[in-house]
Amino acid sequence: MDSTVRIGRENLEQFCTDVFLQLGLPEQEAIDSSKILVAADARGIGSHGVGRLWRYANGIRKGIMLGTATPQILRDTPVSLVLDAQGAMGMGISKNTMEQVISRARTIGASFASIRNSNHFGIAGFYTEMAAHEDMIGICIYSF
Repeated sequence: MDSTVRIGRENLEQFCTDVFLQLGLPEQEAIDSSKILVAADARGIGSHGVGRLWRYANGIRKGIMLGTATPQILRDTPVSLVLDAQGAMGMGISKNTMEQVISRARTIGASFASIRNSNHFGIAGFYTEMAAHEDMIGICIYSF
């Protein structure tokens, strides 16, 4: 007997979003984080997918990570950006930062960013793919 359960992508994203909203995340961060988790599963990278949802929930409940942290800009130049995530979940801030990097690279030709004091940010390929969709090269590195 096959015990595999198939859930549509949109339904799974909505479920994750609902969980994140219950945990107190702002709506857009909940949506972005859900899309990134589901994207991992869709690519066959289950280790970074929805199965990690419980870790985020426990991290927020225990205060290990913050669902409502406001990043602090430590350095901001036309070509570079350094942020302190203030203990935030990593997915929302990473997506927003990559959007800024892409915008700056479109103007300047290249751009770089660094985020410190963050938490797990999902699959690195999500962010490099954002750059690829804009006909750019994206490099994403994570270090604990």
